[in-house]
Amino acid sequence: MDDELTRLFRAITTGFHSRLEQLPAHELLQLPLFQARLFGAIGRNPGVTQQALAKGTARDKAQVARAIAELERRGFVSKAAHESDWRAHGLFLTEEGGRIWAIAEHQRRDLVADTFKGLSQQEKGALRDILEKIVVRLESGGDTGS
Repeated sequence: MDDELTRLFRAITTGFHSRLEQLPAHELLQLPLFQARLFGAIGRNPGVTQQALAKGTARDKAQVARAIAELERRGFVSKAAHESDWRAHGLFLTEEGGRIWAIAEHQRRDLVADTFKGLSQQEKGALRDILEKIVVRLESGGDTGS
């Protein structure tokens, strides 16, 4: 049963990413999936740092730095002094990046709505509760005291 659940998680993740790559906004960006993921994270969290992105994506700082440099080179992202840490820079979308992100975010939200269509609010709530338990277990390294 556990292996089947793991297979289903993988199928959901792979299927969702595949559908994201098929969205028209992805054509506008023409970015590899990891760069597109960072682009979206910056759009949802203006001022986020590279360090926070590295932690949130479980990638090393060098990978994130290279991807951010490419997003800057393409004119989608800019850096500004971080408001609370002088050693860090916050990342922001440029005007062009913001324009494309708004289109991409609208399409992503439509995809999310379509993905969960047919589930009742009660089913969505139960699924959220179950997934939160799994996330806590994974983030704790499996040591939750239970």
